Amino acid sequence: MRTYIDRARTRVEREREAVAEKRDAYDRFRTRLESTPSQPRSDGIGETLVSSGTSASRPIREAFTETIAPVCEDRPRGELLAAELGEEIACALTTGGPTPALQRAVRAEVDQRRDELVAMDRALDAEADSLERASEALDPIRNWLLEENETALSDCGFEALSERHARLAAFRADCDDLGASRQTHLGKTTGAGGRAGLRHRDLIGYLYDGLPVGHPVLVTGVRMDDLCGECQRAVRDHLVRRV
Repeated sequence: MRTYIDRARTRVEREREAVAEKRDAYDRFRTRLESTPSQPRSDGIGETLVSSGTSASRPIREAFTETIAPVCEDRPRGELLAAELGEEIACALTTGGPTPALQRAVRAEVDQRRDELVAMDRALDAEADSLERASEALDPIRNWLLEENETALSDCGFEALSERHARLAAFRADCDDLGASRQTHLGKTTGAGGRAGLRHRDLIGYLYDGLPVGHPVLVTGVRMDDLCGECQRAVRDHLVRRV
């Protein structure tokens, strides 16, 4: 039976694959930009992003279409350009040629996007590690409860009941520790050399959208703690009857 954490781990792995694919696409796009000639200005006016002749910027648009567009959602190229490189650059690429200023702006934006993807990749690695630790903490509790549920409390002696009560108390402490650790994790930010950063709390809001719960670790930990609490009360009732 798949748990919320299992589903979260599947979602993280899929997102890691998508981010790796997009990072590779941006690397290829950046390489293509280096070989794209610029259109110098000759009117004596200060540099702007736009010059005359939209056909001159065709190589950049084509490079974008061949590298970035295939790894993005299916949208018109103009919308994708705006979403990935910003409205001003998208407008410049569709209304004029690639001036030196425009090429610098495109490269700077591409470098920023690459940094953001590096930060995203690192944040996903951290999330995967956090989910792994959660599974390591909660899976033994779940397995123990399933195994011990097959033995009726009425068949247990006082010593066995006392051991069960102590074990359940330890499990509940583990759940509390996991919750505190998870909250600390969510409060952190993962960066890429100071150039880009991603808050883990923001990441999971996006990452787990559409799943039955938005906080798979916290919800699973709380429910496991509640279940241990119910079992502990049942054991305590039998202990009181044996006194």
